[in-house]
Amino acid sequence: MKNINIGIIGLGAIAETSHIPHLNDTENATIAAVVDLDRNRAQTIAEKYQVPHFFQDMEEMFKQVKVDAVMICTPNQTHIKLAKLAAEKGIHVFMEKPIGTDLQNVKEYLEFAEARNVLTMVGMPHRFRRDVSILKEYAEQEAFGNIYYAKAKLFRRRGTPKGWFTNKALAGGGAMMDIGVHALDLAWWLMGNPEVQSVTGKTLAGLGNYQTKYTASWESKNKQLNVEQLFDVEDFASAWIRFKNGSVLSLEVAWAMNGEQDGNIDIELLGDKGGATLSPLTIFKEEDGLLSKTNPIYENNALFKAEIEHFIDCVRTKTTPLIDGNDGYEVLKMIHAIYDSSNLNKEVNYN
Repeated sequence: MKNINIGIIGLGAIAETSHIPHLNDTENATIAAVVDLDRNRAQTIAEKYQVPHFFQDMEEMFKQVKVDAVMICTPNQTHIKLAKLAAEKGIHVFMEKPIGTDLQNVKEYLEFAEARNVLTMVGMPHRFRRDVSILKEYAEQEAFGNIYYAKAKLFRRRGTPKGWFTNKALAGGGAMMDIGVHALDLAWWLMGNPEVQSVTGKTLAGLGNYQTKYTASWESKNKQLNVEQLFDVEDFASAWIRFKNGSVLSLEVAWAMNGEQDGNIDIELLGDKGGATLSPLTIFKEEDGLLSKTNPIYENNALFKAEIEHFIDCVRTKTTPLIDGNDGYEVLKMIHAIYDSSNLNKEVNYN
C-alpha cells in the first residue's frame, strides 16, 4: 500500500484542530510539510506536531519536498491560485470550501486539473456524517419517491466569525459562503443533484459588526489578516431554488440573528412516497395505509476524520471523491446566482 505524503497549506484553526490531528491518526498518510505566510507559525506547528519540514511559500516546498497531495486551508480567494500551482506539478488537491470565489477561474482550473489527471476534492464534511449517510441511502433506494421539496436551514444567534471571513475581497461573501455552502450542498446532494432552473435570493447585513456582550465566535488564526476588522459582507441569506425536474429548495442561513439558533444543519425532505428530517434523523413513511414515524438508531462518527480518510483513499486508488471539483463548482454557481438575484432584486434564470 502506497503511503501518501501530504503538504498542508495554511495553518489556521481548521488545519490545526481537524486536518493535522486526523492525518496523524490516518494510516497510509504522512504530513511531509506545512506552509504558512507566517513563518513563525509554520515553525511552531511543525515542531508541535513533529512535521519534518515547514515553509513560508508553497513553491519552495515543491522544490525541496516530495508530496503527493496538498490540503489547502487558506482564505477562499486564494484556493484556485494555489490549487493550480499544485496541479502544474501533478499533485492532487483537497481544498476547504468553497472551491473558490470566481466561477471562470474555477472552471479553468478544473479543466487544467482534469487534463493532468489531478484529483480535486472540496471539503464538505457534512456529507460524511453517519446520519447523513443513512438518509442518503434511503433517498438512493427511492424510499421517498419523487422528492419535490427540500428545506435547509442553519441559524446562529451570535456566531459571526472574526478576521478575513468578513472581508469580501478574501472570502468572496459572508454567511452564504461560509456556512450556507454546507447547508446548500447537503440539501442539493440529498435531492440527487438536480439541475437548476432559476434562483431567487436575498442577502443582507442584518446585525453587522455587533457588540453583544459575553459572546464568543470563531476567529482566524492569521493575525496579519485580522488587523483591518473589515465587515463588508452579508450575515443573513435566504433563497428559493427551482430545479428542472420540478422540485424546489428553500434555504435560510444566518451568522447572527435575534432568535433561536440551530444546533446543526436542519434539513427537511418531502417526497410523494415518504419524507425525512435532519436533525434529528426522522423517517416518515405510509405503510399499509398507516403513516409511520421512525428514528433510526446509530452511533455518530468523526466526520472530519471520515472526510480525510476518504481523500487519502481516493488519492491511493485514483477514484473520484464523494465531493469533487465539479460539485464544488455547481454549488458555487448557485451561490453566485443567490447574490446576483439579491443585487438585481429579481429571479435569476440559469443558462
